[in-house]
Amino acid sequence: MANAINLPDYLNQQGFDPDLIQALTPLFRVRDYQKGEILLPQGENTKVVCLILQGVVRGFYLDAAGADITKCFSQTGDWCCIYNLLDDGPSEYGIEALADCQVAQISVPVLRQAFDDAPVLRDLYEKLFRQAFIISDEKGLAFQRLPAKERYLEFVANYPDLARQIRQEYIASYIGVTPSSLSRIKREL
Repeated sequence: MANAINLPDYLNQQGFDPDLIQALTPLFRVRDYQKGEILLPQGENTKVVCLILQGVVRGFYLDAAGADITKCFSQTGDWCCIYNLLDDGPSEYGIEALADCQVAQISVPVLRQAFDDAPVLRDLYEKLFRQAFIISDEKGLAFQRLPAKERYLEFVANYPDLARQIRQEYIASYIGVTPSSLSRIKREL
């Protein structure tokens, strides 16, 4: 997985002015999570948005039958819980640390105020939301058009580090197959 990043360097890479970086950095709280710890319980709203400074998390939900389904992954340099900004209600899915993680969290009310004070931050959020929408849409298209083997190969191409380092059951549920089907697919490659 990618090396750790820090918030000021990340904001600098996004093109933020140094004075704005200095103003925004104290608005975030850096927090550590242990592997297996829940950042956002399903059915709750933590009222924070998180930048992954180090580690990897997964979005998941329990379906009607109680099966654990992986919705998405976020790793170093990615944001998670961005949907908390869209809806103040309970989250339809949870976020779990798949490795020890360090995240920079900003509360939703503070972030909303920062949008008014720093339009460049709103622009970053809109970019992130567009990217999340595209990833979700592409995943939906893959489920409709690609056989399981091709979905797995696409996952490996898009997330080579994750494909090697996270539990196979999470990859299987992400691409919509059982763990035994994923094992068979991998043997055939």
